Amino acid sequence: MQSRRRFLSSLSAGAISLAGGASWGGKAAAANDSSATLAWPLDVTGWDPSANSSPATLAIHKCVFDTPLEISTDFKLSPGVASSYRWLDKDGKTLELVIREGIKFHNGDLLTADDFRFTFYDRPKADRTLNISGTFGNIVSDVEVASPHKVIFHFNESYLEGAPLLATTTPYILPRRYFEQVGRDGFVAKPVGSGPYRLIDYQRNTLISLEAFPDYWRGAANIKRVSFRIVPDVSARVAAVQSGQVDYADNIPVREVNRLGALPNLVGQLPPTTVSVLIHMVNKGIYQDRNLRLAMHHAIDKEALSKAFYGAKAIPQMMYAAKGLPGNDPTFSFPYDRAKARALLAQSGYGPDNPIKIQFGTLNGNFTGDFDVARALVQMWKQVGIDAELKVFELAHYFELSRNGKLEHPVLYAWSDTTGDPIMMTGLLLDPKKRYSIWKSDDIPGRLYPLLREIDEAQRLAGFRKFDSWAVEQGYEVALLQMPATIVHNKRVKVVHRPNGWVLPYYWSMAT
Repeated sequence: MQSRRRFLSSLSAGAISLAGGASWGGKAAAANDSSATLAWPLDVTGWDPSANSSPATLAIHKCVFDTPLEISTDFKLSPGVASSYRWLDKDGKTLELVIREGIKFHNGDLLTADDFRFTFYDRPKADRTLNISGTFGNIVSDVEVASPHKVIFHFNESYLEGAPLLATTTPYILPRRYFEQVGRDGFVAKPVGSGPYRLIDYQRNTLISLEAFPDYWRGAANIKRVSFRIVPDVSARVAAVQSGQVDYADNIPVREVNRLGALPNLVGQLPPTTVSVLIHMVNKGIYQDRNLRLAMHHAIDKEALSKAFYGAKAIPQMMYAAKGLPGNDPTFSFPYDRAKARALLAQSGYGPDNPIKIQFGTLNGNFTGDFDVARALVQMWKQVGIDAELKVFELAHYFELSRNGKLEHPVLYAWSDTTGDPIMMTGLLLDPKKRYSIWKSDDIPGRLYPLLREIDEAQRLAGFRKFDSWAVEQGYEVALLQMPATIVHNKRVKVVHRPNGWVLPYYWSMAT
């Protein structure tokens, strides 16, 4: 990991030349220059977004590529490249999209229904290793080209999540003609999308430079050049934005947001997002004891966690659907109550004088302050009679265990419900058939699966509110905090925050 001193030395070593004559030098651009530089924690894993896109790199990929649908600031599924969508049946198996005419890829090719078929059917069927194959490869029986600007998705079974999935992290539309002409290696070397920016320079694990695409269908971006400087070390990101080397940095400690925000040239923001801190429960061993699961939850002082680690800006969360999201029930509460936690443990024969010994896992860097939160949870549990041994996972190891059903104890995690639709959080985290599900039990499908087939949105949301309340009361869901974004940016850039946490420079502008 790069040290603060090494990072600052590398910045002062000289400008990095970019295609087209742009440069990223020792200082952020002048106030009248329409460019912005972002300090970003990690690089893209590749430029084939169907293969390896993720929420962590969405800000970069979404600059270059477009999705069929979008998520509005009030968490509505909205038009994107597709001007409209509708279900053609009552079972959620047939989805029609009408594609805007005249949209251009960066090489000048026009985007048509054939590009949809290539992206969402031909490639996922031919290559099961693609990320997009996990969401569309098995469930899609056909993507019918009904006309040059209309496609119909045919699913093998009810798949209501098919619509919000067309607005999330992997459904970037690729140009069939260009991709087949240059091959996958050629595409990765020189990617072409239909997004608001085109790639002009890429230096692995160092720099991504983009320029506004003048023919973008929504209109050319206000900020003409965007650069992502890859800065994994949090102290280096803090130093970079403070010194003016970059215009924007996030995922930094709350105390640094407050300190830097007090400086005359910087703005610190802590707006709420839909990133939820939660505990994945497992249906194994001693954790099958409902009393233990509920005692663990009642013993957690969420207000104290927010004050201690997030400047009281993290919002205590009662269920998976965070406050303000359509699936949230604002009347439901699960109280912090140490006496109740002790009473529940006593029913199972445990207490402060006879503690139950458990193991508890956490990542260190999955979200801001995760290791500190995990240690605080261990101390809170100790006060009621739960002796937790803390185990730290690397992210890759956690994924290996979770996706193969080998997690043996609860784990602290963060999940982003960027669509606001509970089908994309509860529907993924508690469906025993889904790879994201950690808790699996036979009493879930009968309650959950009818909601996954309910076309009527009002009834579906009401059903999810009831289901989530029930899942919390069983100890299957333990939601802790709705996390704030931790943003610092130069006043020369007008940053527009998205409530779902997405960083989208296309919507930014230069301050006047």
